[in-house]
Amino acid sequence: MADRLILTKTDLAAPEAAAALRRRLSALNLSAPVLAAAELGAAAERLLLDDIYAGDGRAREIEGWLARSAAADTHDHSEGVQSFCLSFERPLDWTAFGVWLSMLLNRRGDAVLRLKGLLNVVGVATPVLVNGVQHIVHPPSHLEAWPDADRRSRLIFIVRGLERRRIERSLAAFNALVNSAAAVSA
Repeated sequence: MADRLILTKTDLAAPEAAAALRRRLSALNLSAPVLAAAELGAAAERLLLDDIYAGDGRAREIEGWLARSAAADTHDHSEGVQSFCLSFERPLDWTAFGVWLSMLLNRRGDAVLRLKGLLNVVGVATPVLVNGVQHIVHPPSHLEAWPDADRRSRLIFIVRGLERRRIERSLAAFNALVNSAAAVSA
């Protein structure tokens, strides 16, 4: 669940062992960059001072986790833990999404190890960033601009013992209800 992983004393390990450790850590946490402390050099103090969620750091972090998660549709970790990314072409209704997420976390928050999302919300010109761990969801952030030309909503989950298909179906059902209600009232 870390935002970044720092390897120390890589100079004491065989290059093959250090590379194997990097691969294993990347497999366990797709969204966190794996950095060697020796590579940071004079910039090491930024680890304590640099807020990856502020300013351009947030955009860099979002671009990174979207790129890494897009590379693996579903990714198995260990002991029943897997990560996956769900994408939605149509903008999401914020109220319906909030109700759905509240219900999911109320019922199965213990199984939701991490949730990150970049959402295209109906009536909002810029993306909304959501971020949560188990039963806790941090306040959403409204970004100033989209990180790229892709305007789909994208949700990345890291879960234990929770099927992707069930999450996908439940959110699709909420979206269908909202979209059909909007069509009827139009």
